[in-house]
Amino acid sequence: MFGYVRRPDGEPAPGVAVSNGRQVTEADATGRFELPDEGDFVVLTRPTGWTADPWWARAADEKIVFTLREEPQSLPYEFVHLTDTHMTVPEVRHAVEDFGLYREGSLPEQIGDFLGRLDEYAPKAQSVFITGDLVDHGLPAEYEGFVDAIASSPIPVHVIPGNHDHMNGEHGGMISRNNYLTNVGNPEQYEKYIGPRWYSFDKAGLHIVTLDWHTHELGLDHEIQNEWVKNDLARIPEGSPWILIFHDQPNFSIIQELPWLPVAAFSGHWHTSRVVEVDGTLHVNSPTTFFASLDYTPPAFRRVTWDGERISLETQTLLTVETAPALGSVDTATFAASRHRTDAEVLWHTQLTGAGHRQAVAVDGELVFAGSQIEDRAAGAVEAIDLASGEIVWHADSRSAVKTTPVVSGEVVIAAEVSGDVVGFDRGTGEERWRLGSSDPLRRFGWNGPAAVDGKVYLGDQSDLRSIDAATGEVIWRRTDLSPHHNLVNHAAPLIVDELLVMGFWPTPQYPIGLNASTGESVWATAPMGDDPFLGLKRLLIMGTASYDAITDSVLMPAFGHTTSVDRATGRTSWVTEHSGGFSPATPLVTARGIVVTATGRGILLLDRKTGSVEWELAVDGASPFPMASYAKVPHTVIAAPTLVGDDLVLPGLDGVVRRISLDGEIRESVQLASPIAASLVLAGDRLVAVGVDGGVVAIPIAALGFEASR
Repeated sequence: MFGYVRRPDGEPAPGVAVSNGRQVTEADATGRFELPDEGDFVVLTRPTGWTADPWWARAADEKIVFTLREEPQSLPYEFVHLTDTHMTVPEVRHAVEDFGLYREGSLPEQIGDFLGRLDEYAPKAQSVFITGDLVDHGLPAEYEGFVDAIASSPIPVHVIPGNHDHMNGEHGGMISRNNYLTNVGNPEQYEKYIGPRWYSFDKAGLHIVTLDWHTHELGLDHEIQNEWVKNDLARIPEGSPWILIFHDQPNFSIIQELPWLPVAAFSGHWHTSRVVEVDGTLHVNSPTTFFASLDYTPPAFRRVTWDGERISLETQTLLTVETAPALGSVDTATFAASRHRTDAEVLWHTQLTGAGHRQAVAVDGELVFAGSQIEDRAAGAVEAIDLASGEIVWHADSRSAVKTTPVVSGEVVIAAEVSGDVVGFDRGTGEERWRLGSSDPLRRFGWNGPAAVDGKVYLGDQSDLRSIDAATGEVIWRRTDLSPHHNLVNHAAPLIVDELLVMGFWPTPQYPIGLNASTGESVWATAPMGDDPFLGLKRLLIMGTASYDAITDSVLMPAFGHTTSVDRATGRTSWVTEHSGGFSPATPLVTARGIVVTATGRGILLLDRKTGSVEWELAVDGASPFPMASYAKVPHTVIAAPTLVGDDLVLPGLDGVVRRISLDGEIRESVQLASPIAASLVLAGDRLVAVGVDGGVVAIPIAALGFEASR
């Protein structure tokens, strides 16, 4: 294969790189290039300050000509990172209606609207990067709609494929060469409608490399991609700054093949927000842009800036409705602290270093302990607050976000970082006593919190569940065999009942487990029930932390659109209740009247503790600014579990309203705060402590909700 690279005036453009997807060459003094007849595409590496249209061609015997045109690329250079758009069109929408992905409007219109409003969302952006799962089923109609949707963008849009893009309408699953659960894949439709699946280009002196994670993971072409990236980087001086654009968070199978590490890597796939730094590389895993993520972050996008030396981030919530006047700014909700105070009569208001999310505080004696997240860099914090005054007692920085509630064991406060690190802080001073490093900082996604009982801390997911000595950080036992892979966010913390540890997972193992808390040995496992295996599986896809009902000696678990009760001693299923709310991570609340369940996005229900029958259901509506229920596009109010205060419930909302609700399902009182609240409130004497998504911690007197102050 041969061809020419030319400038706009027709003169040769020597030194510009061209590739066939394996070998890389440069145009000679006449602009001519020649490549072995391998691969399906010939791709131009667009140099700084230039682009070309087209910048790739299908392999052919005849001459290929690329004509450069100037493209201003000023420093600082800003691009917008979107991911996992999962675009579909009406004729194939029915395939995913059960999951509520397309409750309002069509996704092609959403993408087009976003790109049309870039002057508002990111006025300084010079390009857009979308890191895979562009379409939902890999079907031709979806690709046609996607191409049309991005065609009107006022700035260049760069895309790469994800696993959904290679489905071709087939949803069959398989275990990859790295023991990873994913779907089968065929890149035929992507190449037909989009083009090359890996390529490179330069923007403002920054080299950008894109790869196809899914076929790399499946082993269809990983050796070819590895060869190409080495040849591509060999063109630039060793150690030069570059970034990797990948669908999934890269693991060892790609990292170990690189000649030198990138300054940053951008990915999606997990439907989460996670920023960590490993060996000098900033790994940025971004949330879904047009619906709420699997980690219950609201729809969002990232503005990424290259200043010629380093990468910086600014994560923004995508708001589709007008924010209620009672709420403060929610532009960076769950991503960065937003410092504004509530007008409500509260005992005190304290601002954390980072944002809040679903993590409640821990109250121990006179102190309140809170974790927070800073999603614009690899950082977070753990802070101790005086319960009486709200004053910060101590502050400790973390190396990545703390997305779960710290626990206290004796004189140690234990926090889990999103990288998988576990840290023990001195209760009185905040000094770091010990740190247990992550088993896999590249790919450990730590959203499930620790549990502390009798000097031990229990923490982990289906690939790495541990018992840790709280005083020293030493591992007592470890289970790595519960599942061969971990590729979806796990929100369930261990529940300890006497000597039993109970935990649920999804998607694997497909059942809750019971372990001996002292040894880690298996005690029981619950199997799916019912004639329909899919329904049986959904009933046991555990979304969050279980609770224990001593009256029936049962463990209550929040599953996908269900609540499941299992016998504590045997793990046998006692009852399963189907109800509204799909992805509902809130822990069932045990009361004297029955089991109170949060139906995320809908409201709350009361279930009979012996049969699981629904006693009543209360829909809760409010002026919420965004959705947080996984896959939801429409703003909703409820995601957290209520708190039992006396004989009533106190339920926080994403509209900033704290509601007092009777156990008959009637709303009695309410307090309006200035921040959406996605975490359960904690009762501490005469006050309730709440954490907003802005990182504001407030102490609400229970008297403000009509309770007697002497309680």
